[in-house]
Amino acid sequence: MKRVIVIALAAFLGMQGTNALAQRPHREGPKPESRPDITELVSDLGASQKRKLENLTSESKERVEKLRKEQKAIRDSIERYMEMDGDQSKVLYPLFDREAKLQAQISREMYATKIRIDEVLTPEQRKELQSANKRHHKGKKK
Repeated sequence: MKRVIVIALAAFLGMQGTNALAQRPHREGPKPESRPDITELVSDLGASQKRKLENLTSESKERVEKLRKEQKAIRDSIERYMEMDGDQSKVLYPLFDREAKLQAQISREMYATKIRIDEVLTPEQRKELQSANKRHHKGKKK
């Protein structure tokens, strides 16, 4: 009797794990719509400002893309180990930590870029950019 309960419990837990994996969002889906270039969102930019902003954003995009590629590789590894039988926690836990670190690095990079952009813009241009960003985010929520 105990053996039947253990087998039933193992089967149930196995199905729950499969269901959890099936419910995870597919990472290869449609890409989010790209943000408009900052030089299109802010009027009256000088040539020097445009050049600085283009350099800042392109360099940041390169760094973020590199981090996201590494993050995708980590997520792919996590997915493979999650699908394996048995306890994979010795491998998975460090991968979870690495994935979290990469996400933090991406967030820091994006924030650092925002700060650098703010330093290039005048107070009026910053307000214009904030307003454009709010409109962009409202459009995404619909």
